[in-house]
Amino acid sequence: MQRNFRIARACAREAVRDFHWREYAPFGWILGAQLLFLLLALNLDTPMGMAIAGGLTGLIHGKGPLHYPVYFLDLPYVSSILELFLYALPGSILIPLALIRIMEPMDPSLLEGHAVKERLQRAFLPTLAAAGLNVGLLYVWQWLVNVGPAPLFRASLPGFPGILVVWAVSVLGAYALSAVLIYVPIAAVRPGATFGTSMKEGLGEGRELFGYTVFLLLAFALPALPFLMVTQLKAAFIAERMRPELVAVALALYSTLISMASYFTYGAAARLHWAAKAEES
Repeated sequence: MQRNFRIARACAREAVRDFHWREYAPFGWILGAQLLFLLLALNLDTPMGMAIAGGLTGLIHGKGPLHYPVYFLDLPYVSSILELFLYALPGSILIPLALIRIMEPMDPSLLEGHAVKERLQRAFLPTLAAAGLNVGLLYVWQWLVNVGPAPLFRASLPGFPGILVVWAVSVLGAYALSAVLIYVPIAAVRPGATFGTSMKEGLGEGRELFGYTVFLLLAFALPALPFLMVTQLKAAFIAERMRPELVAVALALYSTLISMASYFTYGAAARLHWAAKAEES
């Protein structure tokens, strides 16, 4: 298949045009958990808020950050850990489920008998392995940024501009890593997929389609990135100069937009994957 950005754009447009709540629902469940956590974080003075939001924060940071308004300074970090967990563990079932629903029109065999259950069982371990690999690579990437270009950028661009450039480099690298791994769950829900073939084909396709996939990831995530930047770089400003609760509001907006972006990206990537497989056969 002769792949180019025109085809990638066509897949992206089709993913948006063919939006269905049933397909999006698994991502919506992840979003629901994120929004529930943020709602409880805004009600930390209630027993449930302290037990769940306070308990999770205490597990990560100890009891210090639970005091108002300091708690909201650490909320972006706690929320990011929760996001990684939800997309990695529950997501290892929910993301393949969404992909199966997205790919049903392209693969009628998905509607046969116990096909959905069987494919979910087969897809769980490869998807979980890809998510774990992504988390590990993100940790290594962040360490490399901090010991490598970060000091150089901060010295060359003092103040907020240098911090912003470091943040942009870090985010771009994170999306590049995701682009390599995004096709593993897509390959894992195909007929007859095994752990080995899912990893091999998924990683191979991630390499072949790397540039197009980075384009899809950034295009769909672009509306969410300003909210991510504000919460990660300007939480202290919001808490001190405005209202600390606005940090949670910005995180809720980011979570909602990135949930939609994830659905559209997987939908577009699945269509790009299927077009290639259809032409090969």
